[in-house]
Amino acid sequence: MQASKTLGVVSALAMLALVVGCATKPAPDFGGRWKPVNHFSESSMEIPLYSSYVFQALPSDGTLKHMLERWASDNQMRLDYSATSDYTLYGPVAKISTTDLTQAVEVLNQAYAERGVAIRGDGRELVVTGRRSN
Repeated sequence: MQASKTLGVVSALAMLALVVGCATKPAPDFGGRWKPVNHFSESSMEIPLYSSYVFQALPSDGTLKHMLERWASDNQMRLDYSATSDYTLYGPVAKISTTDLTQAVEVLNQAYAERGVAIRGDGRELVVTGRRSN
């Protein structure tokens, strides 16, 4: 008698746990910009495969030499940095944002002229010269 009562209570608790475990809230109705899957749009959109390189300074560059190394590497150019010093990047350099290497080099020459730094770029190489230390 005692065993059958215990078995009945255990069975009832197991059944209750099973029912409670299955009783979950339905998924919320998410709003926002959801797009249906497996759906084609009404019109075509152009996706450029190749974009022009933008010569610009990045905060992670930190110095003139590092920025020019990145530019040269990104564009398969050679860098000849023969200046005896490196220089931190500052305000005027942050304004560079062009696809034209000649324009970018022109801004750099204006920015670092008072330091005696001269930069040339022809698409195959970047050449940096500067004052010699005493």
